[in-house]
Amino acid sequence: MRLLHTYGILLILFQLTGCLNDSIYKRDETSPKFQPREYYRKHVSFSEAGVSNASSLAEEMKREITKDKFIKRAVVVKDGGKYVVAIQMKSYHYKKAESLSEKYKLAWEEQWRIPIEITFNPGEYRKVERELATKK
Repeated sequence: MRLLHTYGILLILFQLTGCLNDSIYKRDETSPKFQPREYYRKHVSFSEAGVSNASSLAEEMKREITKDKFIKRAVVVKDGGKYVVAIQMKSYHYKKAESLSEKYKLAWEEQWRIPIEITFNPGEYRKVERELATKK
């Protein structure tokens, strides 16, 4: 009799916890399809997170300025109504940074009619990079 009660209690516990249902990973038609081991991965777009560098204009600026052979990295952030472009120059090319930043600033302001601030100071680049990392 005691064994029958134990099996009955186990059966009720399995039913309550959902172990006897088909699957705990039921999907709707609208849910994204996951590969193995992706059930717990977050899928959040930049726009949902509130990061302002996901605009196509910022990405286009970043692509265009990183094509230059003297520029190592670039970060573009929209700050209010203007875009802040922080560039990191390659070694031994910091003398060319001012002329490059003026060239891109004039071209972009003429092309898109928006205020742009380009900085090439290493400390300011790190500050903008940290700011972008905290927004994510």
